[in-house]
Formats: sequence, structure tokens, C-alpha cells
Amino acid sequence: MDIVYQLVHGLSGLPAAESRLARFFLDNFAQIPEATMEELAAKAGVNPATLQHFARSIGCDDINDFIGQVRHQQQENNLNIAAAPMLGDAAWVDPRTLQKLATNAGIGSEILDRFSHSIGRENNADILGQIRNRLADFSQQESRVAQTILDDVSFAASATIDQLATAAGVSPATITRFARAAGCDDIRDLRMKLAQSSTPAPVGDMPAPWREKLNNVHSALNSQLCELQPLAINHAIDRLKQAKAVHIFSASAADTPFASLLQYRLLTQGYPANICQDTALMSITASMLGTGQVLVVFTGSAPENALIAAAHQARWLGAEIIIIGQDGGTLVHREDVHLPLKESRYGSLLVIDLLCEGIDS
Repeated sequence: MDIVYQLVHGLSGLPAAESRLARFFLDNFAQIPEATMEELAAKAGVNPATLQHFARSIGCDDINDFIGQVRHQQQENNLNIAAAPMLGDAAWVDPRTLQKLATNAGIGSEILDRFSHSIGRENNADILGQIRNRLADFSQQESRVAQTILDDVSFAASATIDQLATAAGVSPATITRFARAAGCDDIRDLRMKLAQSSTPAPVGDMPAPWREKLNNVHSALNSQLCELQPLAINHAIDRLKQAKAVHIFSASAADTPFASLLQYRLLTQGYPANICQDTALMSITASMLGTGQVLVVFTGSAPENALIAAAHQARWLGAEIIIIGQDGGTLVHREDVHLPLKESRYGSLLVIDLLCEGIDS
């Protein structure tokens, strides 16, 4: 078998994903015999099952037979090429890397999109296009996740990792692996990109009051995001993840719905959470807290002295404190995590989402 001929023929005669593999093997022909199947898969940016399928598609029994054919042809032609670093597709398949290269080269988004389309990518930023184009590269379990996402993008964009795993009939670990295989950092990054890929509402068809409301909500959320520090959010997430129990205090009746929502979200994610709205009971609750427990305080309005005293007591007993809202001057201490609110209603909802999605990722 002339394996080089088979690879060259594969450039035009195979599906796009396998054609890229053929090019990868031609580019790295000298290094193939020295690499393991896992190394080849990692460098090519595919899974081992795809390599096996590719080997059979060009007439080999399996990937080991393919490697043997390459070794035989090198020996037959007396090829003695010094080993060099293997060049793969994995780096440029990553849309963020491609975007960075384009930016460094001064290439605009329109040209980048045309280039992405020319290599089989519907759109550089379109996660759905990425998933569709790589269906053949995913493992069987990952393909089930991909199909579940494509069947209901809206659900996948808002589902927890457990909900998505249940819908796809796989484990949560498979969801995490799929997110990385799809070019995302984690499940949270995947959800964000899926949400961005969803078709937006036709704003032009909205009644003017609705459009104004939408703009106000968008502005409020943007302002809140600018107010938050990612490091503080991450610290709060870490505290909640490690907590033996979470206790939630609300400074006023206006804060109670958000405290209740956080409690509900934590409970559904498997974290024990209690809520206290009565300032008289806050002192009693605080006196029973200690190391390993977390106190979350919602202060959309200025906190009363009783709440401040309860927080001080819990802190003194070793509980970790997360303040969501106003400081009140004496409430927040240096060791606390403070998540200030720019706008109480939408700001609280956004903070709750960031915390709970962070815990789930």
C-alpha cells in the first residue's frame, strides 16, 4: 500500500474532519512512527476513536496498521528525517487562539469569518457551528451531549451540569470533558457561548415600552458587572463550595426574596442552606455558627445594628462572611467577601446566578 498516496487522495476524497487528519499526517509524516495513538490524537485535536475510523477509511485495519504502513514506507524509501516538533490542528481549531492570531495580524472580523468558513467553520464565534462540524470527532458519549445541546439550545444554555448530564444520559464528568473538547474553558463558558449563540429577540418588533425596559435591564446588568471583582466572586464561590452549611440573613423585607432564591438554588444543588429574616433570631443563629460555616448577608438597604452585631458575633466564632449589598460603614471586615450591588433587584439576581453557576461548574 502506498500510504502517502492514500493520504493525498484523502485530502479531497474524505469528509472535512478526516481531510484535516490526512493533512496533519502528511505534515508530520516523519514523526508518526515514534508517536503513540494518544499523542497523535492530542496533537491532531481529535479523540482516539476518530483516529481508528480514519485509519480504516484509507484502507488500513486500524491505527496501528496505519503507523506500521508509514514506518514501512519510510524504510522502503530510506527516509531518515530528523524528528521535529509535531504540528497539529488543535491550536488553530481553538476559536480564541484563532481570534488572537487574527488580531495580532491586523485581520478584521469579516475576513476572519470568511477564513473560518473556508476551513469548515460556520463562524469563528459560533459554538453551535463548532459542535456541528466536530460531531464526527467526539466520542460516543460526547456525541450524545452534542446532540442534546443541538436539540434544545435554550435548555442547554441554562441547565446545570447535572441537568444536562441527565438529559444526555451521561455523567457530569462527560459534560466537563465535552466542554473542553468543544473549545470552552468549562461548563460555565460553554453555557455562556450557547446563550450568545441563541437567536436574539427581534428588538425592532417590540413595543416601545418593552424596548425601553429591555435597555434598562441591560444597562443595570452591565453596571453591576462593572461593579464586581472576579476575584471576589471566586472567593465567595470557594467559600460556599467548602461550607458545611450556609446561613443567609436578609437586612430588610426587600432583600428576603433574594435570600430565599439563594437558599432554593443552593438546596437544589445539594448544599445545606438556612435563611433567617428576623433580627431577633439572627443573634441566636449567629451564636451557633463556627468554623466551616458561611454566613451570607443581603443588604440591599442599610443594615440595622442588630444584623451588624450578629455578623460580628458569627465572624468572631469563626464563620466566614459574604456580604451582598451595602456595607453600612461597620458591617464589612477585611476578611469578609464583599459583593457590592449597583442596583438591588437585577444586581442581586446577577450575583446569585454568578455564585450558583460557579458552584456548579
